Amino acid sequence: MADEKESSLRTPLGVVGDGKPAKSGKDMISETAATGAEMEAPDAEAAKEAIAEQVAALKDEVAQLRATLGLLAESSSQYAVSQVNSLREDVRATVVANPFTALIGAALVGYVCGLRGR
Repeated sequence: MADEKESSLRTPLGVVGDGKPAKSGKDMISETAATGAEMEAPDAEAAKEAIAEQVAALKDEVAQLRATLGLLAESSSQYAVSQVNSLREDVRATVVANPFTALIGAALVGYVCGLRGR
């Protein structure tokens, strides 16, 4: 774990690590500039294929995340509906058990709403 904290062993963002220590930004730029003209077509094609594979993998992950978020939203909405139904049933049972208290509470709410309307 301590070795991973050293900047020379971390892989830059967006680059798949091969287990070798990462080079600094200046080293990578100078090496790319020096070997850029010498890069062969098969290496470029291999790099394009690797990038295309990574993009396809990212698209698959995004699609999976969308599906998961859809399921979470659906289940949370169903949970909210069940909670409201449960609360409604609890209020109904309380009113049936204590009708006089419910009547006084309704009258009090009506009185407060009437005062507010003036």
